[in-house]
Amino acid sequence: MQKKIFCVLFLFIIVLQNLSAQQIDKVIISGYGGQHDLDVKTSFLIGYASYNNTPFNGEVILYSNTLQTSFNYAVANNYDLIIRSTTGLSTGLRLAPDYPSVELVMPAGSNTYAQVFFGDVLTSPVVITGAGEDSNQTGYKLEFYSEDPITGTSLSSYANGYVAGQIAFIANTMNVSFDSARTLARIKGTENGEWDFYNGFGKVQPGIIITNPLPVELTSFTAKLIGKNIRLSWQTSTEINNFGFDVERFENNEWMKIGFVNGNGNSNSPKDYSFIDDKVKTDQTIKYRLKQIDNDGQFEYSNVISVLFSPNEFELFQNYPNPFNPSTSISWNSNIDGEVTIKIFDILGNEITTLLNEFKEAENLKIDFNTSNLNSNLASGVYIYQIEIKNNELLFTANKKMTLIK
Repeated sequence: MQKKIFCVLFLFIIVLQNLSAQQIDKVIISGYGGQHDLDVKTSFLIGYASYNNTPFNGEVILYSNTLQTSFNYAVANNYDLIIRSTTGLSTGLRLAPDYPSVELVMPAGSNTYAQVFFGDVLTSPVVITGAGEDSNQTGYKLEFYSEDPITGTSLSSYANGYVAGQIAFIANTMNVSFDSARTLARIKGTENGEWDFYNGFGKVQPGIIITNPLPVELTSFTAKLIGKNIRLSWQTSTEINNFGFDVERFENNEWMKIGFVNGNGNSNSPKDYSFIDDKVKTDQTIKYRLKQIDNDGQFEYSNVISVLFSPNEFELFQNYPNPFNPSTSISWNSNIDGEVTIKIFDILGNEITTLLNEFKEAENLKIDFNTSNLNSNLASGVYIYQIEIKNNELLFTANKKMTLIK
């Protein structure tokens, strides 16, 4: 396969994000100057119109200066986007942490292997792009690739302007942040959301994203009684534009908000959440639901789940068989997770053995006691088995008698 080559061209896109999505309508082209920057502007406009010929109606200006100056100018003059078309990858990566509301997009490297990006694409503060007719085979890590729309070849990273225009179009059309559009592009890339070193996530596909966007996908939502509290747990597989979750409990014939948990914004990997309800006071079946809220204020509800609230329910059962020889089973039921210790004593209180000492989740459990496994032989008689469960400040203990007959 022909090796794909990058020009020494670095693209930076800065998105000044608010809590809610904003339209991207003020763009700076900052780089070499002259015809080169005009071509970068053209690439951006072609990328923006690539899906359905929708034109970019915002302002695009040429501004050739340093990266730091470009950052400052954009912030001072309320520009939404900066496309920077000169070298500066190291500078961009260094400046990015100082601008937490700023997102950068740039090619992975140059045809001279200068300032090549080998970092982690998923956690990088920049969007990593590159040129390539069907894939990237340069050995640079990429997030997205595209052909150069100016020359029609894979020899120029004008392709990055094209990708920037596509992502800006998705953000404006769906009324989501640029970062949300970036995540959607990942999930719907030609690699089906699976990143690989050479192909990244593939080409940006505005048509698929616009017509079939992925919402916040909730894969599980459960409730468990933990002592006097109820722990709610849920997981998402993907998140787009996720501001967070209102936790609601049904009481007095209406849904009441009892808490809020921040979302992860945008993610194409599983995210786990939990919430402790410590305000339940009566024995009854409790109903819960989640209200997932987008950054733009839109929301949707989860399915309703129920849990029987009966605090501190714990029971140690009589061993079976009883009397026994040489083995018997000891079982118990607990509604709390915790460290479980089971010990065996003789009738005088002398400890015979520790049968169990480990963390166990809340459920019906059982353990076998076999006297033949002991170092010393036990005589026939009455013995005591004792259970202790610790969970933070909660402590449950119980004991029962059992009879060994030889």
